[in-house]
Amino acid sequence: MTNAYQDVIDLTIGEPLDEMFDERLTLERFPALKEFRDRLGHSRLVEVPGPDGGAKIFAKYEFENPFGSVKDRTAYSLLCGAVNANADRLDDLRIVAGSGGNMARALAQLGKLAGIPIKVVLPSSMAESVVEEIRGTGATVEFSRGSEFVLGFLKLSKEIADADPRWTMVAQHRDLHNFAVNQFLTGQEIITQLAGRRPSAWVAAVGSGATLGGVARALCTEYGDLDVVAVTPAELPFGTASPPNETAKFPGAGGLGYGMRQRFVSDLIPGVQHQTVSYPEVLRSMRDFRDATGTAIGGSAAANWLTARRLAATRTPDDTVVTLFADSGTAEDWKNASRL
Repeated sequence: MTNAYQDVIDLTIGEPLDEMFDERLTLERFPALKEFRDRLGHSRLVEVPGPDGGAKIFAKYEFENPFGSVKDRTAYSLLCGAVNANADRLDDLRIVAGSGGNMARALAQLGKLAGIPIKVVLPSSMAESVVEEIRGTGATVEFSRGSEFVLGFLKLSKEIADADPRWTMVAQHRDLHNFAVNQFLTGQEIITQLAGRRPSAWVAAVGSGATLGGVARALCTEYGDLDVVAVTPAELPFGTASPPNETAKFPGAGGLGYGMRQRFVSDLIPGVQHQTVSYPEVLRSMRDFRDATGTAIGGSAAANWLTARRLAATRTPDDTVVTLFADSGTAEDWKNASRL
């Protein structure tokens, strides 16, 4: 089964970009995106509750982005890449992409702003609230088998693009624009916001690997070595040899299955440490954080916070652990959290 996916899905990556990609053509050709671009990023870095006597924890509040998640950055980077690659046919640019949720939401919103047709492929197990929001933008939604998870939506996206060359496929798991936007924007924002404080660890959910890896590269370039901790669901860990599954898990961050790995992580982050968090632990942490702070965070954010707290408990008060809160959670996850 592994070989069947490997024959269809290309996860290879090249060398990371040396600088931020060129945005000029995108903003010139689609001026309706300028206001979005001005608002993209600049999310706060906030000290959040940590263990008594342990390291301080700072979290990047990415739910403050225009469409509500860190994937606003990813979607914008992929759109810029598609525009630059199709400069001679922008009047007929159409984009297809697979996503575990947030990236599809953001890409659909950008397509609505720019007047670019968007088709997204989602797992059939996707939360209905996310599907409804995406359809509300006018984007087309296709569904892959939920049991195939990431591999399913990548495979179907490619099949759509292969069947109709008018559709340009963008793939967040291998597109270096995604890595660059996190290295040169997200990572640099964190460095500025730390204001001279040196982090000892960076904790982030895996997802495509680009946020984890791009920020890690920025921080390591600025500060030298630090611990990089990757978080995935206990129900589908990074690099698992098991097949993907539809078991409830925190969204957007699972392993691929069949031993396949997100290459931004396996190829570009030496010495990364891996931790897993179960769905029940995530739901309790979502509720605990909201009770403690009054702020709602989503599943991957809760997994990051729990992992950061565990790590901080092993460090001194002089240490700093940095993490990222991707979004504020789906209605479905909050409903499940309320039942605990």
